[in-house]
Amino acid sequence: MSKVMSRLLNSLYCRCLAAHEESLNDLLARNGSEGRVAAGVDLRFPENVHIGARSYINGGMVAASKNAKIVIGEDCMLSYGIHLRTDMHRHNLANAPMNQQGHDEADIVIGDDVWIGYGAQIMSGVTVGSHSIVGAGAVVTHDVPQFAVVGGCPLVC
Repeated sequence: MSKVMSRLLNSLYCRCLAAHEESLNDLLARNGSEGRVAAGVDLRFPENVHIGARSYINGGMVAASKNAKIVIGEDCMLSYGIHLRTDMHRHNLANAPMNQQGHDEADIVIGDDVWIGYGAQIMSGVTVGSHSIVGAGAVVTHDVPQFAVVGGCPLVC
């Protein structure tokens, strides 16, 4: 009996994931996105996210914001556990608590034919040039030129 129940629950879970993935991709398609995301993607402000043709995000957080976009080019591969976020807390006032300094928003742009490895983080305002590779676990705080291979924390070009 437990094998039958296990198979039934697994089947139901798979159907729910597939339905969730389809709803995420329907949201993106409304903005003209031709790429796809997996069910494990946490998508924020989908109206400000555009994913180019034949690009795919396996999992992680894709957090655009009210006033900033995430634009991903064509033929890109973004691995599991990636983190793209267009807003960032300010921290430049020594005489004010961090939680009272507000935040800034800036677009993230990823060119065509880019591979972003597992767990990489692309921070607010960054552009990753076409045909580049961002290694697993990298924290990208500044622009990456075209045809570059970068990795590490801090990032090394």
